[in-house]
Amino acid sequence: KQGELIKQPGIEFQDVHFSYAESEEVMHGITFSIKPGEKVALVGESGAGKSTIINLILKLYNANSGTISLVDQSRAKATTPLDYTSLPHNFIRQHISLVFQDNQLFSTTIRENVAYSNLNANSEEIETALRQANAWSFVQKLPQGIKTEIGERGIKLSGGQKQRLQIARAILANRPILILDEATSSLDSKTEVEVQDALEKLMEGKLVIIIAHRLSTIQSVDRILVLDDGKLIDSGSPSELAGRKGIYSTLLKYQIQGNKKLLASYEIY
Repeated sequence: KQGELIKQPGIEFQDVHFSYAESEEVMHGITFSIKPGEKVALVGESGAGKSTIINLILKLYNANSGTISLVDQSRAKATTPLDYTSLPHNFIRQHISLVFQDNQLFSTTIRENVAYSNLNANSEEIETALRQANAWSFVQKLPQGIKTEIGERGIKLSGGQKQRLQIARAILANRPILILDEATSSLDSKTEVEVQDALEKLMEGKLVIIIAHRLSTIQSVDRILVLDDGKLIDSGSPSELAGRKGIYSTLLKYQIQGNKKLLASYEIY
């Protein structure tokens, strides 16, 4: 019943239409479902509707028509999907952890930044989350360790360090739905590998939705949803979509060609 958190939630969109205030419709009849434990990427050019889907999942906006639902699949017997219109914002967001490209950190200590997602966490649980996020080694080297003040928006830390603190926060929250929005796009290649390793630990057993422009970061997802101009135009595994004509294979080709030109410019083949 409502109020009890769902241990294994799924997400369903059924014929969802949406427009922002005083604008033309930006989402045209989107239908899809994501099962617990499934890893799904949203792919499309800028303005395709990726961020709008995330905004609707977070209930920052309500759909104009159609239904968005949380589905309880943690029980042996199927239950009626919970319509978003009947669910409080807080109830929905208690199921979701977020890791964004822009670091959502506060001008306080590392401990308080990580514990923000679970105010009842003890020191051992916070340390475990930092270790799993590959952050404990650099935290120990800071002047006051976990009690170090990180400055406004984490200005005293590198991009990779800030991302790992966000990941530690999400690990500590341990929510069943995880949304990653360009979580590694601003990092150098070495740091991206370290952060990606931490993300793999975080994603275990969760329903994961990933927005990524760099298609190399989503090759291990179960399914890709391809969006264009507010419509869902294709879906499939990375290998399926790479093998047929469409937006995904075109974007993939452009990125591969760009990488080849970069390597050639340094005479690396």
